[in-house]
Amino acid sequence: MALMVTRASAVPPTTPDRLRWGVVRIAPEPGVRRQHAGDRRALVVSMEAVHRARMATVLPITAVRDEPRYPGEVVLPVGEAGQVRPGVILCHQVRTIPLDRLAGRAPDGFVTSAATRAAVRRALAHHLGLDIPAVVDGARAPD
Repeated sequence: MALMVTRASAVPPTTPDRLRWGVVRIAPEPGVRRQHAGDRRALVVSMEAVHRARMATVLPITAVRDEPRYPGEVVLPVGEAGQVRPGVILCHQVRTIPLDRLAGRAPDGFVTSAATRAAVRRALAHHLGLDIPAVVDGARAPD
C-alpha cells in the first residue's frame, strides 16, 4: 500500500529529532467522546527514529492528583517540564499516536530530572514485564 502525503501533513507540527522526554499536548482523537475535553498533556518516551516515521509513544499526565496510586505511576513535580501544579505520569497507559495529533509545534518542556526519567523507565519495564528474566516468560531458552 502506498503512503500518500498531502501538503498539510508534509510540514511536521514539531521537530521529530527532539521529542524524547518532552511534555506535549495531544489533541483529542476525532470522533471519540472522552471524559477529558480539550488537549491532554503527555510525556514522549519513544526514540527519534519512531518520530521520523511520524509516530510517537506517549504516557498521559494527570494533574487531578499528585500522588501515585499504582506501581505504573510516577510523580511529576511542579516546575519539571512546564508543570504549574503537581501531576502524575501514567506509565501503565502507553499509547502510540500519529504526530499530527500533537497540538502545537514544540513541547511545553522536558523532563530533565535523572531520577524522574529513571522512575519512568522502571515503571515501563515493570508494566511491560521487562523487569523479569527472559527465561521466566519463555522469551529465551535456559542456558
